[in-house]
Amino acid sequence: MNISNLPTELLLQILKEAARNPGWDEATHSPAGRRVLSAVCFRWRDIVLNTAEIWSLVRVHLEKTRYSGKESTFEKALAALELDLSRTRSQLLDVYWNSRLDLAHAKRVFQVVMERAPFCRWRSLEIYNDSWDSYSLHAIRSEERFYNLESLRVRWCQVNGFLPLINRTVSSNFRFFYDKDSILATKLYESDMNNIISRTTELTLPDFGHNPIPPLPPHITRLSVCSVNLREASHVQHLKVRSPLSISQFVDHKWSSLVSLDVWFTKPRSSRPLQQQLVLLPRLQTLIVSGGYFEPILNISTPPLDRLRLERGHENVKGANSSLSNTLSHPSFSLISTKKLEISFPLLPAVLTTVIIHFSSIGSLGLGLDNSYDGWELVRHVICEKRYLGEAGGAGGTTSVAGLEDIFLAQIETLELQMSWNNGGIALKDTWKAYMARIFDDTRGKQLAMIRCSWPNGAIRQLTRSDLEESRMKDETDGMKQEEEEASAL
Repeated sequence: MNISNLPTELLLQILKEAARNPGWDEATHSPAGRRVLSAVCFRWRDIVLNTAEIWSLVRVHLEKTRYSGKESTFEKALAALELDLSRTRSQLLDVYWNSRLDLAHAKRVFQVVMERAPFCRWRSLEIYNDSWDSYSLHAIRSEERFYNLESLRVRWCQVNGFLPLINRTVSSNFRFFYDKDSILATKLYESDMNNIISRTTELTLPDFGHNPIPPLPPHITRLSVCSVNLREASHVQHLKVRSPLSISQFVDHKWSSLVSLDVWFTKPRSSRPLQQQLVLLPRLQTLIVSGGYFEPILNISTPPLDRLRLERGHENVKGANSSLSNTLSHPSFSLISTKKLEISFPLLPAVLTTVIIHFSSIGSLGLGLDNSYDGWELVRHVICEKRYLGEAGGAGGTTSVAGLEDIFLAQIETLELQMSWNNGGIALKDTWKAYMARIFDDTRGKQLAMIRCSWPNGAIRQLTRSDLEESRMKDETDGMKQEEEEASAL
């Protein structure tokens, strides 16, 4: 079907999605991207200009360097912002604010925004690289309220003067607060954040240094922090720790409700083996370990996991492989019943073989591949031919792996290969299809049902065994028909 023949309702949904996901390219940056959409044809223009929801994503992205000595340029940008805001009508707004202006220009921007889009219509707010308190209190009217605000994100800025206003006026609709990099003292959180924290269920907090994290109410279940210096942790269900820390810091808390943990462990200063108390996580389902140091996993006691993901972070590939090998070979390693295993970095041949042996019952396996033919061909060699390239024998030598015929791929239904480079994601479509087909051919009689290859740019190639067999049957049928037609023509 030609896109010009699409029903208006379907076209409207496509244009809404395109307008709300413009990407970060300056050429398509909102609202310029919406103006591009409106210039395609008269039908698109009518839909775009008369649909308030398409304009509900408001991006205030103004910088002092752009308008220094160019007052006319600033006036044009301000007029364009005012026109875009007028098109939102009474629609609730998602506001992205990245504006670095002097006080005079900033006050004018605030005045335009509050006239056309008062705070009571803001559904979400993201503040980047800004210092609202330098001018916000000069422009904000006392009657302004954030009645419909559901989420607030703060990045790389101070909002001390503005935060109390949100805290005083936020309503029961508020659900999410994200503050990763601003510098706010613990006492300010306790005084200027009490209402926000009392309403949110998901919280991202900055680094408080050696000070304890402010007391958190029991309804906060999702938490992202730089340390686990918590006064109470039993109510947290989803925890992400963004800074490296020692496994010993987990011992002091009871994690009775924790379902998912995303953590980055530090290496100990001494080379002595870990001899620490077990960290009991009785409800854990998902564990993500970053940083390339995996030995602390040995001190975690969990039920069988639904998902285990290992990332190397800043550690080199060789160091991450060594740590993983040491962890798997330790007699106290207990995560072999994991259902889905993801390893984001390339594995050395012997380590890849060890992984497959230890996790023989997993249903889904994800592997990171390096930027070379040897990298992804190695996976096929180990998985399909039960062999690995011996390190002592060099790149050309091979070492057999005996007694593994019934272990390899015994339960794996899905194999995911994650590329570390973008080249060839689309251009080598046929190459990757042939590669996946070859793995299926080499694993006949196994459970493997789907192979997916993904690239950092979002490109995905996947193939199922049933699709492959159906395609081959179709090719065979088409070939027979062609032979019959050629024979009848003679």
